[in-house]
Amino acid sequence: MGRLEFGIRENGPSSSMIQFRSQAYLDFKKYDSCVQRDQNSIPYALSWYLNTVCEQWDCLVLNDYDAVWPLPYRKKLGIKYYFRPFGVQQLGVFSKKPLSDEQLLAFYLEMSRRVLYADVYLNEGQALDAAPIKSLKVDPRLNLKLSINRSYERIYQGFNSNLKRKLKKASKAKMELFEQDGPEVLLKLFRENQGQQLQLEEEFYRVFRALLFQLMHKGMGKVYSVYGGPNQLLAAAFFLEYGSRSIFLFSATSEMGKSENAMAYLINEYLIFQAEKFEYLDFEGSSQEGLARFYRSFGAQDFSYPRLHLNRLPWPLNRLKK
Repeated sequence: MGRLEFGIRENGPSSSMIQFRSQAYLDFKKYDSCVQRDQNSIPYALSWYLNTVCEQWDCLVLNDYDAVWPLPYRKKLGIKYYFRPFGVQQLGVFSKKPLSDEQLLAFYLEMSRRVLYADVYLNEGQALDAAPIKSLKVDPRLNLKLSINRSYERIYQGFNSNLKRKLKKASKAKMELFEQDGPEVLLKLFRENQGQQLQLEEEFYRVFRALLFQLMHKGMGKVYSVYGGPNQLLAAAFFLEYGSRSIFLFSATSEMGKSENAMAYLINEYLIFQAEKFEYLDFEGSSQEGLARFYRSFGAQDFSYPRLHLNRLPWPLNRLKK
């Protein structure tokens, strides 16, 4: 789907029942209850999760917390803007009951009145064509999910032939799966491998360190590690388990691990033990075609979620911030 750009629609639906609440003035019990009752069953909007990954966030609240839209923000040059924090794939509007296009449009209109710039990601339940707002662009983003509410044997049948060959080769490499490592082991492996290429800022590691420890403390996931050779760490991944889905939240692989297909081995071992326990294994998609192809090799299907980009900054700032 191509990029869409809308103009202002006059006489749009009233947003009078949508109230703006700063983080400090939210009723977190009512807020979290709304997020937990949303049909998508994703954890990123839970209050403690957001408090871990970002310092400040606003919220738009429909009626008595019938629907909520958390909006993390920063300020630069005195200008407030909404953004997506590290550790969050999707946010958007969460609701106790499905919302109409008119209700969603009211949320979009209210958000657009609050800031001059926003780069935010909605969840799979949001419509792509319900936001006729000037300077707002909508792009579909790719997510990949594997149905695992069935036996491992049936899941394995959906693997492509190339993945099956990789797993057969990996089975001869005498690798072992461990579940006792902590987040520091995973983060160190990432920093020394993928992190070297990406040159990520320290905030990235600070956020993920805090988030992974918090998730483990709450019993919502763990680190799985694959070792081979003389105690050689080859791959590690953190699976976040919430509601009906398991989320492949964070992972890392060494150069040796890549050659030994250690991540394919790790995910396959996880599926052997977790099949039928969740509805989906959510790979969180990927903008890298190679990774997307790897996730599809397990039988993962494509899903779409929208990215909203609002830019009404004055010239020349609107050219610098794209």
